Amino acid sequence: MRALREQILRIADSEAAVAIVGESGSGKELAARDLHTHSLRSVHPFIAVNCGAIPEALMESEFFGHRRGAFTGAHEERSGFFQAAHRGTLFLDEVAELPPSMQVKLLRALQERSVRKLGGQREETVDVRIVSATNRDLSDAVRRGEFRQDLYYRLQVIDLRLPPLRERREDIPLLCEAILNRLAGDRRPQLSADAMVRLCAHDFPGNVRELENILERALALVPDQSIEAEDLQFEPALRLSNALGSSAVCSDHGDAALPLCLPAHLRMVERALLRRALRQARFQRAQAAQLLGISLRQLRYRMQRLAIHEYD
Repeated sequence: MRALREQILRIADSEAAVAIVGESGSGKELAARDLHTHSLRSVHPFIAVNCGAIPEALMESEFFGHRRGAFTGAHEERSGFFQAAHRGTLFLDEVAELPPSMQVKLLRALQERSVRKLGGQREETVDVRIVSATNRDLSDAVRRGEFRQDLYYRLQVIDLRLPPLRERREDIPLLCEAILNRLAGDRRPQLSADAMVRLCAHDFPGNVRELENILERALALVPDQSIEAEDLQFEPALRLSNALGSSAVCSDHGDAALPLCLPAHLRMVERALLRRALRQARFQRAQAAQLLGISLRQLRYRMQRLAIHEYD
């Protein structure tokens, strides 16, 4: 993490686009904010955008703004993310979730350094530094034809990789102390030795965000100053994957047979998890997405890719 911080400081003043790669909850937005804070643009806005949370029909308006009357409900002129981030930093989180039509428009904005409001005739010059983030392998998405290669090269000038929490378990005690001090207010809760052992042994698929959720939940449930191992409750998605059993998940045992085809095996595991989450959520897609720790759009995409129907 010290080496990562040094890298951030080295590239902060560069105008090159930075692509932050890391698992969900690993702190990609914190790294992007750190880049902005130490850059020459720090006195100007930092605008964070979750690309996976914007309905496709509204994307052009949200990114580039719109003129009054451009569409039904556009009662007044409005600026978009690019105008709001002028002379500052525009952080595109979950950039791999951009639909193809928006990828084309984003590429043009980056090439021309100008945008046109929806319904407008005039181009507006914008000066923004782009920092993007994803928990997916964008190069793999390019190979599959899901992400434009020319946009990939525009965004991926400098790579910044955030390690998952399971690769830096020695940081867990320090992170626990910092999180508890921030969340507890006047209380000074302590983690028991058994609780710390259990946390350090956990793989944290949700990374630092999962650790924070676990500690916040424990603080809400524990009346006294000591948090014991039994007070720690892990994420629903983790309990869901554990409930599938050994037939649907990979085993760490040395004598377990390797899958003959890894992509097919991973597809089978992903399909089983999605179907289990849908059944547990009584086929309420939003609730199933929450159980799995993904967005509703990501759930729809995976259901379509894996040919999962509501009641199969």
